[in-house]
Amino acid sequence: MSHNFENRLDGPALQPPIGEVPNFQNPWNLNSIGHFTNAICLLSSTFVVVLRMLAKLSSGKKFEIEDALILACMGTYCGSIWCSYHIISTAGLFTHQWDIRLRDLPSLFYVHHVGSNLIATTLSLGKAAILIEWSRIFVPRGTRDSFYWICKAVLAFSSIGNIAYIVAENMSCFPHKRIWDKTILEGYCIDSEIFQIPGALINPICIAFIIALPQRAIWRLNMSSEKKIGVSLLFLVGLLALGSSIARLVETFKYLHSTDKTFTISNVYLWCLAEMTCNFLAICAPWSPKAFAKNGPISHFMTSFRIRVGQSRSQPSLVTKSHSWPSQKPPAVADYWDVTGTYHRMKDTIVPLVRYPSATSANEQRDDITVPRGAILMTTEITVATNHAAGDPSNQDYPWTT
Repeated sequence: MSHNFENRLDGPALQPPIGEVPNFQNPWNLNSIGHFTNAICLLSSTFVVVLRMLAKLSSGKKFEIEDALILACMGTYCGSIWCSYHIISTAGLFTHQWDIRLRDLPSLFYVHHVGSNLIATTLSLGKAAILIEWSRIFVPRGTRDSFYWICKAVLAFSSIGNIAYIVAENMSCFPHKRIWDKTILEGYCIDSEIFQIPGALINPICIAFIIALPQRAIWRLNMSSEKKIGVSLLFLVGLLALGSSIARLVETFKYLHSTDKTFTISNVYLWCLAEMTCNFLAICAPWSPKAFAKNGPISHFMTSFRIRVGQSRSQPSLVTKSHSWPSQKPPAVADYWDVTGTYHRMKDTIVPLVRYPSATSANEQRDDITVPRGAILMTTEITVATNHAAGDPSNQDYPWTT
């Protein structure tokens, strides 16, 4: 009996269809699609997160709790992509289950199990970061309006739902190892459809609320219609995440009712990857105008790049030409200033700086002082301070303002 069991472990993990021959050495797969989507999604997410951080730093914004959540979210996101690359390097993406040996199946399902936990954590942290920041953006300081309480309710629903899914995923079988090792016959497992479908259904519900919430607040802002349309489109990036979450729900239902698990779970992963990536786009999109503004980090980088390129191109002409500009060595700083007197006088200036003694009294006149024509007699510094009452929408500092 032991010999028969070993033979079974060396056989295909699923009975192949009629006419199909198991190929354990070089199975058919779509690894190229996996490599392409992983690379594009990872680069896009990293770019928008770095862009957001640069925009906040350049505008002097402090590090908030949503920024910490985004960084944690980025960590679990990279972990889920690592799981995908591990599958690609071993069995392959979209590989049919009859092209995999039964003894190799538990290690693959273990990686899928770890990846599903990381995906659920990423989606939960991403939605938490979005809702916390949007309540900070659209709720005036010192107030608790309907927008605030709806954000808190959606945040609680999303967090509790994803935590419940993670707990159910990790307690669905006894012993625990049977979750990914179906060769273990003792113990029991609950029907995974009980938690897989609700776990996939939570996300499109939450995303629909997240998309709809800021639109009413945007159209009540004191801006022109053109700016309102532009800001509204920034917050509609979440529609991509909504479409991905709905597609993931459909593919999850197909996976649960399929016998070729290793093939159908690949579709589930790709739609989860798209949904996670769109979450990063949604939370970072409102900061893109500030990042690409005239005084933003991208503009500074491009200006610095053009200057460096221009200097490298003009360097040979400065060496070869006999009469290059400037023709003389620039004077030192001390050559510009006369530091012998009480006041510093610039040399070679059109408008002289003059020491003009003040009168001893308001009525005293000084007629013996010769003032050069066009001289600067006095400079005045004006400081303007404004205060806004709590709850005033004009007191808000929106991330898209430049």
